[in-house]
Amino acid sequence: IHNRWVSLINRALKRDILLTNQARFGSLAIKKQVVLNTWSGTLLEEDSLPDDWTKSKGVLVGIRPITRR
Repeated sequence: IHNRWVSLINRALKRDILLTNQARFGSLAIKKQVVLNTWSGTLLEEDSLPDDWTKSKGVLVGIRPITRR
């Protein structure tokens, strides 16, 4: 259940990043600053990300999936 939740949250993050694309969504696009503020404090290794991480590949929510032994 935990891993499904992490996957769901990561998909929500990716969706929000995609929705900032003004070329694709025009006036319906979400402002980048809204996405940056919304996800601030929840990202994996956030301190090492650029200020505008919406263009970075591999940005993930800072909750690690559980691995079984």
